[in-house]
Amino acid sequence: MLLSAVARAVRLWASAAVSPWTEGRRWTAALLLVFAWPIFALLQLLHGVGFLLDDLLFRGWRKVEVDRPVFVVGPPRSGTTHLHHVLSADRRFTTFRTWECLFGLSVTARRLLGGLAALDRAIGRPLGRLGGAFGRRFLADMDDVHPFAMDAPEEDFLALMPPMQCFILVAVFPRAPWLWRTARLDGQPDAERRAWARYYRNCVKRHLYAHGSGMRFLSKNASFTGSLETLLEAFPGAVLLGCSRDPVRTVPSQMSSLAPGLSVVGFDGVPEDLRDRLTALLKFYYLHQAEVAERHPDRVALLDNHALRDRLEEVVRDAFERVGLELTPQFAAALAEAGQASRGFRSGHRYALSDFGLDEGRLQREFAPVYARYRFGDEAEAGVLRPAGAAA
Repeated sequence: MLLSAVARAVRLWASAAVSPWTEGRRWTAALLLVFAWPIFALLQLLHGVGFLLDDLLFRGWRKVEVDRPVFVVGPPRSGTTHLHHVLSADRRFTTFRTWECLFGLSVTARRLLGGLAALDRAIGRPLGRLGGAFGRRFLADMDDVHPFAMDAPEEDFLALMPPMQCFILVAVFPRAPWLWRTARLDGQPDAERRAWARYYRNCVKRHLYAHGSGMRFLSKNASFTGSLETLLEAFPGAVLLGCSRDPVRTVPSQMSSLAPGLSVVGFDGVPEDLRDRLTALLKFYYLHQAEVAERHPDRVALLDNHALRDRLEEVVRDAFERVGLELTPQFAAALAEAGQASRGFRSGHRYALSDFGLDEGRLQREFAPVYARYRFGDEAEAGVLRPAGAAA
Protein backbone atom coordinates (compact mmCIF):
# COMPACT_ATOMS: atom_id res chain seq x y z
CA MET A 1 0.00 0.00 0.00
CA LEU A 2 3.00 2.32 0.57
CA LEU A 3 3.91 2.47 -3.11
CA SER A 4 0.33 3.16 -4.17
CA ALA A 5 0.06 5.91 -1.53
CA VAL A 6 3.25 7.56 -2.83
CA ALA A 7 1.94 7.33 -6.39
CA ARG A 8 -1.36 8.94 -5.36
CA ALA A 9 0.45 11.74 -3.52
CA VAL A 10 2.56 12.48 -6.59
CA ARG A 11 -0.53 12.52 -8.82
CA LEU A 12 -2.27 14.94 -6.46
CA TRP A 13 0.79 17.20 -6.42
CA ALA A 14 0.91 17.23 -10.23
CA SER A 15 -2.82 17.96 -10.44
CA ALA A 16 -2.39 20.93 -8.08
CA ALA A 17 0.25 22.41 -10.38
CA VAL A 18 -2.11 22.54 -13.37
CA SER A 19 -5.34 23.14 -11.42
CA PRO A 20 -5.69 26.86 -12.31
CA TRP A 21 -6.25 25.73 -15.89
CA THR A 22 -8.04 22.40 -15.32
CA GLU A 23 -10.18 23.22 -12.27
CA GLY A 24 -10.38 27.01 -12.07
CA ARG A 25 -8.40 27.18 -8.84
CA ARG A 26 -6.85 30.54 -7.93
CA TRP A 27 -3.20 30.43 -8.93
CA THR A 28 -2.02 31.72 -5.54
CA ALA A 29 -3.69 28.77 -3.79
CA ALA A 30 -2.31 26.39 -6.41
CA LEU A 31 1.20 27.70 -5.78
CA LEU A 32 0.77 27.26 -2.04
CA LEU A 33 -0.42 23.68 -2.58
CA VAL A 34 2.54 22.89 -4.83
CA PHE A 35 4.95 23.92 -2.06
CA ALA A 36 2.97 22.65 0.96
CA TRP A 37 1.72 19.32 -0.36
CA PRO A 38 5.13 17.50 -0.36
CA ILE A 39 5.59 18.47 3.30
CA PHE A 40 2.12 17.17 4.18
CA ALA A 41 2.73 13.95 2.23
CA LEU A 42 6.04 13.38 4.01
CA LEU A 43 4.27 13.78 7.35
CA GLN A 44 1.92 10.98 6.30
CA LEU A 45 4.96 8.77 5.69
CA LEU A 46 5.83 9.18 9.37
CA HIS A 47 2.75 7.08 10.15
CA GLY A 48 4.33 4.35 8.04
CA VAL A 49 7.53 4.59 10.07
CA GLY A 50 5.43 4.24 13.21
CA PHE A 51 3.70 1.18 11.78
CA LEU A 52 7.09 -0.45 11.13
CA LEU A 53 8.28 0.35 14.66
CA ASP A 54 5.08 -1.17 16.08
CA ASP A 55 6.12 -4.55 14.68
CA LEU A 56 9.44 -4.22 16.51
CA LEU A 57 8.28 -2.71 19.79
CA PHE A 58 4.60 -3.62 20.20
CA ARG A 59 4.05 -6.81 18.24
CA GLY A 60 1.08 -7.77 20.40
CA TRP A 61 -1.17 -5.42 18.43
CA ARG A 62 -1.52 -8.06 15.72
CA LYS A 63 -3.18 -10.46 18.18
CA VAL A 64 -5.91 -8.02 19.19
CA GLU A 65 -9.46 -9.14 18.40
CA VAL A 66 -11.93 -6.45 17.30
CA ASP A 67 -15.01 -7.59 19.18
CA ARG A 68 -18.42 -6.27 18.08
CA PRO A 69 -17.46 -2.73 17.00
CA VAL A 70 -20.12 -0.07 16.49
CA PHE A 71 -20.08 2.20 13.43
CA VAL A 72 -22.04 5.46 13.24
CA VAL A 73 -22.72 6.16 9.58
CA GLY A 74 -25.16 8.09 7.41
CA PRO A 75 -25.09 10.96 4.91
CA PRO A 76 -23.01 13.95 6.08
CA ARG A 77 -24.90 16.56 8.11
CA SER A 78 -27.52 14.03 9.21
CA GLY A 79 -26.70 13.88 12.94
CA THR A 80 -23.73 11.50 12.90
CA THR A 81 -21.51 13.81 14.97
CA HIS A 82 -24.24 14.30 17.58
CA LEU A 83 -24.85 10.56 17.90
CA HIS A 84 -21.11 9.80 18.01
CA HIS A 85 -20.53 12.24 20.87
CA VAL A 86 -23.48 10.81 22.79
CA LEU A 87 -22.28 7.21 22.39
CA SER A 88 -18.71 8.12 23.32
CA ALA A 89 -20.01 8.79 26.85
CA ASP A 90 -20.46 5.01 27.20
CA ARG A 91 -17.34 3.91 29.09
CA ARG A 92 -17.31 0.55 27.34
CA PHE A 93 -16.40 2.31 24.10
CA THR A 94 -13.15 3.72 22.88
CA THR A 95 -13.10 5.96 19.84
CA PHE A 96 -10.51 7.87 17.84
CA ARG A 97 -9.68 11.35 19.12
CA THR A 98 -8.60 14.09 16.74
CA TRP A 99 -4.96 14.00 17.79
CA GLU A 100 -4.82 10.22 17.34
CA CYS A 101 -6.14 10.44 13.79
CA LEU A 102 -3.71 13.19 12.86
CA PHE A 103 -0.56 12.19 14.72
CA GLY A 104 -0.98 8.90 16.58
CA LEU A 105 -2.20 6.11 14.31
CA SER A 106 0.68 3.87 15.40
CA VAL A 107 1.13 2.57 18.93
CA THR A 108 4.69 3.96 18.86
CA ALA A 109 3.49 7.49 18.09
CA ARG A 110 0.85 7.33 20.83
CA ARG A 111 3.40 6.26 23.40
CA LEU A 112 5.83 8.98 22.31
CA LEU A 113 3.20 11.72 22.23
CA GLY A 114 1.77 10.53 25.54
CA GLY A 115 5.20 10.95 27.11
CA LEU A 116 5.58 14.44 25.63
CA ALA A 117 2.11 15.39 26.91
CA ALA A 118 3.05 14.22 30.42
CA LEU A 119 6.22 16.32 30.26
CA ASP A 120 4.18 19.32 29.05
CA ARG A 121 1.83 18.97 32.01
CA ALA A 122 4.78 18.73 34.40
CA ILE A 123 6.16 22.10 33.26
CA GLY A 124 2.86 23.97 33.27
CA ARG A 125 1.29 23.04 29.89
CA PRO A 126 2.96 25.64 27.63
CA LEU A 127 2.28 23.52 24.53
CA GLY A 128 -1.26 22.77 25.66
CA ARG A 129 -2.01 26.47 26.12
CA LEU A 130 -0.44 27.27 22.76
CA GLY A 131 -2.63 24.65 21.06
CA GLY A 132 -5.72 26.00 22.80
CA ALA A 133 -4.92 29.53 21.66
CA PHE A 134 -4.42 28.30 18.10
CA GLY A 135 -7.79 26.55 18.15
CA ARG A 136 -9.60 29.61 19.49
CA ARG A 137 -7.93 31.83 16.90
CA PHE A 138 -8.35 29.73 13.77
CA LEU A 139 -11.06 27.15 14.42
CA ALA A 140 -13.70 28.94 16.51
CA ASP A 141 -15.69 29.87 13.41
CA MET A 142 -16.16 26.16 12.67
CA ASP A 143 -17.99 25.40 15.94
CA ASP A 144 -21.46 25.78 14.40
CA VAL A 145 -20.49 23.55 11.47
CA HIS A 146 -18.33 20.90 13.12
CA PRO A 147 -16.78 21.44 16.58
CA PHE A 148 -13.05 20.73 16.52
CA ALA A 149 -10.77 19.94 19.45
CA MET A 150 -7.64 17.81 19.61
CA ASP A 151 -8.97 15.59 22.41
CA ALA A 152 -12.56 15.35 21.11
CA PRO A 153 -14.06 12.23 19.49
CA GLU A 154 -13.51 12.65 15.77
CA GLU A 155 -14.51 11.20 12.44
CA ASP A 156 -11.91 8.55 11.75
CA PHE A 157 -11.75 9.01 7.98
CA LEU A 158 -8.63 11.00 8.92
CA ALA A 159 -7.02 7.63 9.63
CA LEU A 160 -7.21 7.01 5.87
CA MET A 161 -4.97 9.99 5.10
CA PRO A 162 -1.66 8.01 4.89
CA PRO A 163 -2.87 5.84 1.96
CA MET A 164 -4.43 8.99 0.43
CA GLN A 165 -7.95 7.54 0.65
CA CYS A 166 -9.46 10.09 3.04
CA PHE A 167 -12.56 11.37 1.27
CA ILE A 168 -12.23 14.91 2.65
CA LEU A 169 -9.34 15.31 0.20
CA VAL A 170 -11.95 15.60 -2.56
CA ALA A 171 -12.52 19.17 -1.37
CA VAL A 172 -8.88 19.92 -2.22
CA PHE A 173 -8.57 17.62 -5.26
CA PRO A 174 -12.10 17.29 -6.66
CA ARG A 175 -11.05 15.23 -9.69
CA ALA A 176 -9.06 12.47 -7.94
CA PRO A 177 -10.80 9.34 -9.28
CA TRP A 178 -9.86 6.94 -6.49
CA LEU A 179 -11.40 9.22 -3.87
CA TRP A 180 -14.76 8.96 -5.60
CA ARG A 181 -14.32 5.19 -5.88
CA THR A 182 -13.60 4.97 -2.15
CA ALA A 183 -16.86 6.81 -1.47
CA ARG A 184 -18.69 3.92 -3.21
CA LEU A 185 -16.38 1.17 -2.01
CA ASP A 186 -19.03 -1.57 -1.84
CA GLY A 187 -19.24 -1.49 -5.64
CA GLN A 188 -15.49 -1.76 -6.26
CA PRO A 189 -13.46 -4.93 -7.10
CA ASP A 190 -12.91 -7.33 -4.22
CA ALA A 191 -9.13 -6.78 -4.20
CA GLU A 192 -9.59 -3.03 -3.71
CA ARG A 193 -12.14 -3.58 -0.95
CA ARG A 194 -9.94 -6.11 0.85
CA ALA A 195 -6.85 -3.85 0.75
CA TRP A 196 -8.87 -0.94 2.14
CA ALA A 197 -10.42 -3.11 4.87
CA ARG A 198 -7.06 -4.64 5.86
CA TYR A 199 -5.44 -1.23 6.34
CA TYR A 200 -8.38 0.19 8.30
CA ARG A 201 -8.79 -2.93 10.45
CA ASN A 202 -5.11 -2.73 11.38
CA CYS A 203 -5.60 0.89 12.46
CA VAL A 204 -8.47 -0.22 14.70
CA LYS A 205 -6.39 -3.07 16.18
CA ARG A 206 -3.56 -0.68 17.02
CA HIS A 207 -6.06 1.69 18.64
CA LEU A 208 -7.49 -1.10 20.80
CA TYR A 209 -4.01 -2.31 21.74
CA ALA A 210 -3.12 1.21 22.91
CA HIS A 211 -6.35 1.68 24.89
CA GLY A 212 -6.89 -1.85 26.13
CA SER A 213 -8.14 -4.75 24.06
CA GLY A 214 -11.09 -5.24 26.44
CA MET A 215 -12.64 -2.02 25.15
CA ARG A 216 -15.26 -1.93 22.41
CA PHE A 217 -14.43 0.16 19.35
CA LEU A 218 -16.74 3.01 18.29
CA SER A 219 -16.37 4.71 14.91
CA LYS A 220 -18.13 7.64 13.30
CA ASN A 221 -17.62 8.16 9.61
CA ALA A 222 -20.14 9.63 7.17
CA SER A 223 -17.98 8.66 4.18
CA PHE A 224 -18.21 5.01 5.27
CA THR A 225 -21.85 5.03 4.14
CA GLY A 226 -20.70 3.70 0.77
CA SER A 227 -18.71 0.94 2.53
CA LEU A 228 -21.35 -0.68 4.73
CA GLU A 229 -21.16 -4.19 3.28
CA THR A 230 -17.35 -4.00 3.33
CA LEU A 231 -17.44 -3.08 7.03
CA LEU A 232 -19.88 -5.87 7.89
CA GLU A 233 -17.61 -8.37 6.13
CA ALA A 234 -14.37 -7.02 7.62
CA PHE A 235 -15.81 -6.94 11.16
CA PRO A 236 -18.15 -9.94 11.48
CA GLY A 237 -19.60 -8.84 14.83
CA ALA A 238 -20.08 -5.20 13.85
CA VAL A 239 -23.34 -3.27 14.09
CA LEU A 240 -24.19 -0.07 12.23
CA LEU A 241 -26.19 2.90 13.50
CA GLY A 242 -27.20 4.97 10.46
CA CYS A 243 -28.51 8.53 10.63
CA SER A 244 -30.90 10.19 8.20
CA ARG A 245 -32.24 13.69 7.61
CA ASP A 246 -34.46 15.35 5.01
CA PRO A 247 -32.24 15.86 1.91
CA VAL A 248 -33.65 19.38 1.44
CA ARG A 249 -31.75 20.23 4.62
CA THR A 250 -28.81 17.87 4.25
CA VAL A 251 -27.67 18.97 0.79
CA PRO A 252 -27.29 22.73 1.45
CA SER A 253 -25.82 22.02 4.89
CA GLN A 254 -23.16 19.85 3.29
CA MET A 255 -22.33 22.47 0.66
CA SER A 256 -22.19 25.19 3.29
CA SER A 257 -19.85 23.16 5.50
CA LEU A 258 -17.46 22.64 2.58
CA ALA A 259 -17.50 26.22 1.28
CA PRO A 260 -14.96 27.69 3.77
CA GLY A 261 -12.43 24.94 3.06
CA LEU A 262 -12.94 25.23 -0.68
CA SER A 263 -12.25 28.95 -0.43
CA VAL A 264 -8.99 28.32 1.43
CA VAL A 265 -7.75 25.94 -1.31
CA GLY A 266 -8.57 28.38 -4.09
CA PHE A 267 -12.15 27.85 -5.23
CA ASP A 268 -14.77 30.59 -5.32
CA GLY A 269 -17.81 28.99 -3.74
CA VAL A 270 -18.74 25.38 -4.49
CA PRO A 271 -18.00 24.59 -8.16
CA GLU A 272 -21.13 23.38 -9.97
CA ASP A 273 -19.60 20.09 -11.09
CA LEU A 274 -18.49 19.31 -7.53
CA ARG A 275 -21.91 20.34 -6.17
CA ASP A 276 -23.71 18.04 -8.59
CA ARG A 277 -21.35 15.14 -7.99
CA LEU A 278 -21.68 15.46 -4.22
CA THR A 279 -25.47 15.68 -4.53
CA ALA A 280 -25.50 12.43 -6.53
CA LEU A 281 -23.26 10.83 -3.88
CA LEU A 282 -25.62 11.87 -1.10
CA LYS A 283 -28.52 10.32 -2.98
CA PHE A 284 -26.52 7.11 -3.31
CA TYR A 285 -25.73 7.15 0.44
CA TYR A 286 -29.43 7.34 1.37
CA LEU A 287 -30.45 4.52 -0.95
CA HIS A 288 -27.48 2.27 -0.20
CA GLN A 289 -27.99 2.66 3.53
CA ALA A 290 -31.67 1.69 3.18
CA GLU A 291 -30.79 -1.39 1.10
CA VAL A 292 -28.15 -2.59 3.57
CA ALA A 293 -30.50 -2.00 6.51
CA GLU A 294 -33.13 -4.19 4.84
CA ARG A 295 -30.60 -6.95 4.13
CA HIS A 296 -29.23 -6.92 7.71
CA PRO A 297 -32.08 -5.86 10.02
CA ASP A 298 -30.37 -7.37 13.08
CA ARG A 299 -27.11 -5.50 12.45
CA VAL A 300 -28.26 -2.11 11.13
CA ALA A 301 -30.55 0.41 12.83
CA LEU A 302 -31.53 3.70 11.17
CA LEU A 303 -32.28 6.82 13.21
CA ASP A 304 -33.91 10.10 12.15
CA ASN A 305 -32.05 13.33 12.91
CA HIS A 306 -35.19 15.14 14.07
CA ALA A 307 -36.03 12.31 16.46
CA LEU A 308 -32.43 12.17 17.71
CA ARG A 309 -32.66 15.81 18.67
CA ASP A 310 -36.03 15.76 20.44
CA ARG A 311 -36.33 12.14 21.65
CA LEU A 312 -32.69 11.15 21.99
CA GLU A 313 -33.04 8.75 24.91
CA GLU A 314 -36.01 6.87 23.43
CA VAL A 315 -34.45 6.62 19.95
CA VAL A 316 -31.05 5.37 21.16
CA ARG A 317 -32.65 2.83 23.51
CA ASP A 318 -34.74 1.48 20.62
CA ALA A 319 -31.71 1.31 18.31
CA PHE A 320 -29.67 -0.55 20.94
CA GLU A 321 -32.45 -3.09 21.35
CA ARG A 322 -32.73 -3.68 17.59
CA VAL A 323 -29.03 -4.43 17.10
CA GLY A 324 -28.51 -6.26 20.40
CA LEU A 325 -26.52 -3.66 22.34
CA GLU A 326 -26.85 -3.68 26.11
CA LEU A 327 -27.67 -0.40 27.84
CA THR A 328 -25.50 -0.24 30.97
CA PRO A 329 -26.61 1.75 34.05
CA GLN A 330 -23.66 4.13 33.53
CA PHE A 331 -24.60 4.90 29.94
CA ALA A 332 -28.32 5.04 30.74
CA ALA A 333 -27.62 7.89 33.16
CA ALA A 334 -25.36 9.68 30.63
CA LEU A 335 -27.99 9.20 27.92
CA ALA A 336 -30.74 10.71 30.06
CA GLU A 337 -28.56 13.76 30.71
CA ALA A 338 -27.68 14.09 27.01
CA GLY A 339 -31.36 13.81 26.12
CA GLN A 340 -32.19 16.79 28.29
CA ALA A 341 -29.48 18.89 26.62
CA SER A 342 -30.45 17.75 23.12
CA ARG A 343 -34.18 18.44 23.27
CA GLY A 344 -35.03 21.53 21.27
CA PHE A 345 -31.42 22.24 20.28
CA ARG A 346 -30.99 24.49 17.24
CA SER A 347 -27.69 24.70 15.40
CA GLY A 348 -26.14 28.09 14.71
CA HIS A 349 -25.10 26.87 11.25
CA ARG A 350 -26.98 29.02 8.71
CA TYR A 351 -27.32 28.42 4.96
CA ALA A 352 -29.79 28.76 2.09
CA LEU A 353 -30.47 26.61 -0.95
CA SER A 354 -30.12 29.62 -3.21
CA ASP A 355 -26.53 30.12 -2.05
CA PHE A 356 -25.62 27.05 -4.11
CA GLY A 357 -27.90 27.45 -7.10
CA LEU A 358 -30.44 24.99 -5.70
CA ASP A 359 -34.16 25.11 -4.95
CA GLU A 360 -36.44 22.87 -2.95
CA GLY A 361 -38.43 21.63 -5.95
CA ARG A 362 -35.29 20.52 -7.76
CA LEU A 363 -34.02 18.59 -4.73
CA GLN A 364 -37.39 16.94 -4.15
CA ARG A 365 -37.38 15.73 -7.74
CA GLU A 366 -33.74 14.61 -7.56
CA PHE A 367 -34.31 12.74 -4.30
CA ALA A 368 -37.74 11.30 -5.18
CA PRO A 369 -36.42 7.70 -4.80
CA VAL A 370 -35.14 8.65 -1.33
CA TYR A 371 -38.48 10.13 -0.25
CA ALA A 372 -40.10 6.92 -1.51
CA ARG A 373 -37.95 4.91 0.94
CA TYR A 374 -37.60 7.19 4.01
CA ARG A 375 -39.75 9.00 6.50
CA PHE A 376 -38.30 12.25 7.87
CA GLY A 377 -39.03 14.57 10.79
CA ASP A 378 -42.39 14.14 12.51
CA GLU A 379 -43.35 11.43 10.02
CA ALA A 380 -40.45 9.29 11.30
CA GLU A 381 -42.49 8.56 14.43
CA ALA A 382 -43.71 5.49 12.51
CA GLY A 383 -40.18 4.36 11.62
CA VAL A 384 -37.38 5.68 9.43
CA LEU A 385 -37.88 3.37 6.45
CA ARG A 386 -41.18 3.00 4.66
CA PRO A 387 -42.47 -0.55 4.19
CA ALA A 388 -41.35 -2.07 0.90
CA GLY A 389 -43.68 -1.02 -1.88
CA ALA A 390 -45.25 1.84 0.09
CA ALA A 391 -45.91 5.14 -1.68
CA ALA A 392 -44.14 8.29 -0.53
